[in-house]
Amino acid sequence: MKVVTFGEIMLRLKTPENLRIMQSDGFEASYGGAEANVAVSLAMYEDKCAFVSKVPNNPVGMSALND
Repeated sequence: MKVVTFGEIMLRLKTPENLRIMQSDGFEASYGGAEANVAVSLAMYEDKCAFVSKVPNNPVGMSALND
């Protein structure tokens, strides 16, 4: 069985060490989203799956593809 999920990748920006946004010089980035998480979970069980989305052709989009 093959599962294909469709959706957007979400980018979460978090300050290190629970600082407030105005106190921080940088952010930690993590990617997720319900559809992407389902595809990753199925892949962890070695199910055949795919995730379909569209990302911008820039460093942020490429980072989402590489993580």
